[in-house]
Amino acid sequence: MVDHRAIVRLMLFVRRPYHLSQEEADHWMRAEVAPLARAVAVTSVEISQLRSPSAPGSSEWDWLIEMSFEAADDASRAAREAVCRDLVADLRLLGMRPSLTLVDSTRAVEI
Repeated sequence: MVDHRAIVRLMLFVRRPYHLSQEEADHWMRAEVAPLARAVAVTSVEISQLRSPSAPGSSEWDWLIEMSFEAADDASRAAREAVCRDLVADLRLLGMRPSLTLVDSTRAVEI
């Protein structure tokens, strides 16, 4: 049996601002991301720190910000809202290389 769960997420990958300590950067990022929780139809917002499993410091991205939604249309609409557009623009200006991706379907791999 194949699992066809509808997991809709906007995933924002970003680099860490190197002029801040890890603790300062974490605090700053959480404050910057908090307004995303008020975007239309967002059910949750989570921040994950990313690390390479093999070589410390070799990861292309430092953080993953995940926004969950009930439907892909909701996620697309939220990505166009000022709160999301402005955050991505600010992160780009700071050289944090933001990359926003929509994930609107997930299928389990049968093993």
